[in-house]
Amino acid sequence: MKKNIYAICVGLPITLIFVISVAAHAAWISSFDHFFQGVVRSIPNLQGLMLKITFLASPKMDLVWMLLIAVILWLKKRRPLSLNIVVTLISADALGWVIKHVISRARPIQHLAQDDGYSFPSGHVLGMSIILIWLMMVLLPQVMENKTAKFWLSVLMIVWLVIVMYSRVYVYAHYPSDVCGSVAIALMWVGVVQLIMTKIDERLEK
Repeated sequence: MKKNIYAICVGLPITLIFVISVAAHAAWISSFDHFFQGVVRSIPNLQGLMLKITFLASPKMDLVWMLLIAVILWLKKRRPLSLNIVVTLISADALGWVIKHVISRARPIQHLAQDDGYSFPSGHVLGMSIILIWLMMVLLPQVMENKTAKFWLSVLMIVWLVIVMYSRVYVYAHYPSDVCGSVAIALMWVGVVQLIMTKIDERLEK
């Protein structure tokens, strides 16, 4: 319960800051994006690798990863957890779609033709963030007792998430503020969904 509230308390304010600032075209957002775009693009000749990474984290692939996890959990008789990840990711995708169309932020001018639609938030980063944060917050604490193993698995997942964020900015699909805002939305949403599902479970047990 506490970790869900903590996720909301951290994710919600950051989400609001990015959403309001992007919608209002705040000056600090332009400076933030310009600086980190320069940092990301400072390493040349990574386009091919970044496109492969961005494919592995595409919304369609996120659904594949979600279904794979859900099926494994279902077969392992962990059906509430199986349903949990499906609800969390599908509802997050719906939330991301609504925010995209409310903000209606255009993508960077240099974006690839395949990256159409609006820019904020990043669907790739939002989906991957939901899966990884869910694994760290919900699944690992229930299936793994070794704290050292949990720590290093979490580190690896965070590193992968950063790589995905990097890839989306590198190929000009998104601004840095898009990917950072997406992680904040995901953190908040995992907390919200888990809090709701915990309350539902408590009511059903009464």
